Amino acid sequence: MSGFFHAILSIIVAVFIHGGVSGVVDVAPQEAVDDFMAGLTSGDKQAMEQYMDNEYVNFLVNTEGDEKVLARMNDALFENLEYTINDTAEKGNVAVVEVELKTNDFSDVMKKYDKDSYEFVMDHLYDDKVTDKKKLNAECLNIYVEEIEKDAGKDASIEKEIYIPMVGDGYGGWKILLDDKLMKSFLGELAMPE
Repeated sequence: MSGFFHAILSIIVAVFIHGGVSGVVDVAPQEAVDDFMAGLTSGDKQAMEQYMDNEYVNFLVNTEGDEKVLARMNDALFENLEYTINDTAEKGNVAVVEVELKTNDFSDVMKKYDKDSYEFVMDHLYDDKVTDKKKLNAECLNIYVEEIEKDAGKDASIEKEIYIPMVGDGYGGWKILLDDKLMKSFLGELAMPE
């Protein structure tokens, strides 16, 4: 069967499934990257839903805590993130998008967080800030976000080219093959707390 036949068959099946006629739009791979980046940087849970099996996406979308602290974290992580799509290669249902990425270096956040959270626990060993698990989690999240904010305040210092592999989603669009290495690139080599 030809690719054209498969495309027509997919359209017919989609029409029957949806019980009506809806426009089928073929999305270019670079548009899919733009949509992903917009969803990632805005914390849009719906846009990130298909990537929840990635531990970084899951962390960003599902971390529980004070909404203001989480908003500060998201703002700081993406404050200086810039990307430029340089090239796209597409064949059949696979594509690769070459992106020039510029972001802050968050690779030392975990080391500083470990030190600061240890000092906090030692300074408050007998306070309810440490003995109350909920309060301790809230304080640790705040310490982690403060370390991210410190590095976000610096000039962006990671610049590199990354290659984003994609596969057709079967509905005229693309899904990024998102692994931890790719997400760490977007997040300036950030490590997550346990």
